[in-house]
Order: sequence, then C-alpha cells, then structure tokens
Amino acid sequence: MSSTTPTGLQSNGTVDGENVDFTYELEDQQGTLILRHKDWEDRVSDKQVIALIDSGYAKKDGDDADQLYFLLLVNTIAQSDFGFRHIRLTKIPKSFLDAHYTTSHPQHLFVPQEPDCRPNLHVVISVRSGTGLAQPFFNHVVKKTFSILGLEEQAYSLHTTTSEQTIIDFTHTTLLPRANQGIAQTVLLLSGDGGVVDIINVLLSSSHTTSYVKPVVGLIAMGTGNALANSTGLNNDSTRGLASFLRGTPKSLPTFAAKFPRGSEHLVDGGLRTEALASLGAEPSVVYGAVVCSWALHASLVADSDTPEYRKYGTTRFQMAAKELLEPSDGLESHRYKGKITLIKTNKHGEETHQTLNRKEHIYVLATLVSNLEETFTVSPSSKPLDGQLRFLNFGAAPSAEIMRILGLAFQGGLHVQEDAVGYDEINGLRIDFEESDSRWLRVCVDGKIIRVGEEGWVEVRKTFRDVVHIVAN
Repeated sequence: MSSTTPTGLQSNGTVDGENVDFTYELEDQQGTLILRHKDWEDRVSDKQVIALIDSGYAKKDGDDADQLYFLLLVNTIAQSDFGFRHIRLTKIPKSFLDAHYTTSHPQHLFVPQEPDCRPNLHVVISVRSGTGLAQPFFNHVVKKTFSILGLEEQAYSLHTTTSEQTIIDFTHTTLLPRANQGIAQTVLLLSGDGGVVDIINVLLSSSHTTSYVKPVVGLIAMGTGNALANSTGLNNDSTRGLASFLRGTPKSLPTFAAKFPRGSEHLVDGGLRTEALASLGAEPSVVYGAVVCSWALHASLVADSDTPEYRKYGTTRFQMAAKELLEPSDGLESHRYKGKITLIKTNKHGEETHQTLNRKEHIYVLATLVSNLEETFTVSPSSKPLDGQLRFLNFGAAPSAEIMRILGLAFQGGLHVQEDAVGYDEINGLRIDFEESDSRWLRVCVDGKIIRVGEEGWVEVRKTFRDVVHIVAN
C-alpha cells in the first residue's frame, strides 16, 4: 500500500501531486505528521484530523498505482473562527493510516431516505449553545466534510433552533413518529448537553410501537461544559466530536429519571420565566437526564450563571458564579443548604436498601452518570464512558476557602474524592427532602435544566432501564 520503514512511521509519497517525505512522530500517545517538501515543511496534529478516507480511485504513475487518500482537517484560526483543509495524499506512513483511516460510508451516516426523498439524516444547529459557535462550525467544517463524503445539502435535513422548544418539537413531530414506524434515523446535534436531554425527555416519556427503531445521535460539542462529550471521549480533539461521529459506532446511552412534586417549575431565560415541567417533553412530574442531577452549590451556580452576561465567559462563568455564592458581595455568610438525603443502593443479596445521611447541612450534592462536567473538571473519576453506573458526591458546609480547595482538586484528575470530608458512592438512586423555605435554595439542576421544586419539597432520582436512543462514540 505504501513505501514505509519497518516501524511504519516514515514514507516517501505525494501531497497534492508534489513529492514529499512523511514522518509520523509519536509522543505521549499523540502524533504529528510532518510533511517535508523541497521548498516547504508542514505539520499536521492528530487532534486536527477529521477523517482520512479512500478517494475511491488510484493515482496512476507509470506502471504503479498508488492509492489516493483525502485527509480532512480542522484548523482553529481563532476561538470563534474555524478553517477547513482538504489534502490529497499518497504513500502515507502505515501508522498514520492505521490511526486515522475512516470508511467513507459509515452506516449511521448514510441512512436510507423516505420514498418521497425526505432525508432521515438530520443536522440540528443550536445557535445559542455555549458561546454561539455552532453555526460557524457547521458552515466552515461540517458542511464541507459532508460534501466531500458525498452528502450534499439535499441529503440531510437542516434544523436551526429558534427557541428552547425547537429540538423538543422536532423530536415530537419527526423523530418519534418515524422511529415508531421502524425507520432508521440519525441526528447530528451541534449543541451542548441540552440538545441530547431534549430528545431523551420526549422519547422516554412517549409510548413506542413494536417496530420502534432507536434514533442514532451524534454530538458536536458546542455547549459550555459539554459533560457528555468530554466524558465519552468525543471532545478530546479539535474536531469537537466530528471525527468521533465519522469513526465511532452507535452505543446505548444510559439515563436517569428525576421525579418532582406538584407545583415544580422549569426556569427559563435565566429564571425570568417559568414553564410547566411538561414543556420539556416529559411526564408532568418527571425530568430525564443523561449527565447529572444536582442541588446546593452546583445547581445554584449553574442557575445563577445562565444569563447572557455570564454566558459570554464560557466555562469561566461557573467559577465566577461560585465565587459570588461562596463569598457574597453583600458580606453575608454563604448559604448552608438544609435537607435530608437518602441513598438508594443494592446490598450483596440484591435487595434494595435505603441509607439516610447523618449530615443535615450540605454544600455539594450531586448524582452523575459521567466522569467530567467540564473538560478538566473530573467530578467522578471512577465513572467510565457510558457504563450506566449512577454515582453520588456530597460534602458539607465549610469555610469558602476550604470548599474552593476541595473543588480545585477535581481539576487534578478527581483527587477531591480522596478527601475525608467528601462522600463518594455507587447508588441506584437517591431522595432529597428539602428543609428550605426560600425558593432560591430549592433549585435542582438536571443536565443544565433548572427546576424549582414545588411546595412539598422533595426530589427522587432513579436509574432508568429503557434504551431509547444510541449515541455515536469511540
């Protein structure tokens, strides 16, 4: 296939028809392909590679036929600007080929169209996710990648969000009915975790036919924390998950259900408006999630930072909100969250047990299915990608400096769970009975959605066992 050294790290080939020497350098499991021409030198990092595909034909040179490959790359020109490169290569080093070769026709990408030619491949652009990069990333990277793969605009349905209801409505009107008709569908979401949450809330709260076919979801990480993408390895390169979408395989997405009492409300627009929980597409008192359900400091800082002013700071907004909560500018002491927490577990005999914590004052209360809430914030180091195990993290009230020290350890690979003050358990579920009267301290976060708990004052979280969607992962 190529002229290489025994290690497969060097070869002599061509780039866009010009003779070059290739060297593939590996260091700390990250590679760089060096391209040396007589007049120039170029470098390509593994992190830039979207796909390396067979062009479908060979380049003739005398009696030899060298396979021609297309190398698709993303260049991050600036934080809010993306470039795309398309390079034609022959005789590339075998190690680079083995690391990045992508079939040009992954099954989940080329789903059959409807008889009337309506596509069953959907692209959803969440324009307000994160710092608003979804649209430019689609225009400059995804659209060009699809075109080279043979997917022109008529091959997929493009949906651009206009409100928080867009993805919910799309799931109700298109995704669910076709899935119930036994039709295979793929959705590529350019969004944060919220886009996935919207889809699973509709699908989990709806009835399914015996013909139901689980939709396949690909995720391009465009949110703020991107917990799902960071925890499943989708966001470990510059392609924001596009490479994983092309090279990965569909896998079951574990979920949980958070049940709330009557009168609970979904807070939207930074808490300026409220909606009934049914607006999320779920049952009247249930919200489904795939990432995290939290109360106390975590839920408060997510809620307080969900404003246009905070959002422009990206993930830094969480630390800014946390500082204000722990060291209020009005000089008052930080709040101590009061409530009774009961953990639901399974004993060695397979029986369900209920364990009530002795602690009544809390600062951090969180149940999660993932390892990372941000790229470097490892909240649950024992969690493995899509392992389906719900884990609980909790610690009590303490001076603000001590709280920040403990949380800082989470940025060091999850060392906070080794602290004596931190509780860290595998659970099947939990129940919180709140002992608060001020609605500000009765906010619960479910995958970024903020729920203000109703007058009875409780929430119960349980793992779900319905498999309604597949997510493309490595």
